[in-house]
Amino acid sequence: MKNSAFFSAFVLLVAGCRPLDVNLSTPEPIVVDVNMRVDIYERGGGSSATARVQGTPGGGVPAADARRRARMGDIQTFKNSRLVGEGRDGLLVVLEQPEGSYGKFVAKTVAEENADRLVMMRQLATERSLSLEEMQKQQGELWRNRSFSGEWIEKVGDGGSWAWVQKP
Repeated sequence: MKNSAFFSAFVLLVAGCRPLDVNLSTPEPIVVDVNMRVDIYERGGGSSATARVQGTPGGGVPAADARRRARMGDIQTFKNSRLVGEGRDGLLVVLEQPEGSYGKFVAKTVAEENADRLVMMRQLATERSLSLEEMQKQQGELWRNRSFSGEWIEKVGDGGSWAWVQKP
C-alpha cells in the first residue's frame, strides 16, 4: 500500500508537469564575420582541367587569360614575399630567386606569366592600333598602379632612369 501511494503521487506529479518552453530565437540576427585565405596548389602531372589550362602557352587570349587566372595566387605570393616586381614594360621580373626547386618554380611561373601577358598585350596592341612597345608601356603603368603597398615596382626617377622601389 505504501508503494502504491508513492507511485500514485509520482504519477500525479509527472502528469501535472507541463514541458518548459525554451525560446531559441534571437532578437537580432547572429552575424558571423569570417576572413579566409585558401591556397590551392597542384603538384605533378595529371590530366585534370587545371593541368591542361596551365600547360604550354598557346590557344590565344582566352587560354592565356585562363592560365593567368590559374596562377594568380602564386604570383601574388611571390609579390608578397618580395621575390618579384612589376617592371616598366608590363612584365614581371624575378628580383630574388630562392634556391632549389622552389626557385625553379618561381622562375618558371614568372616566365609563363610573362608569356601570357605578352599574348594579351599583342592582342590589345592590334585592337588599339598601337605598337607593342607602347602597349607594354601602358600595361607597365597599369600594373604598377594596381600593385599593393610594399610590392616592388620599377619607377622612373628624377633623372629619367628607372629604379626598383617599394610602392608606398
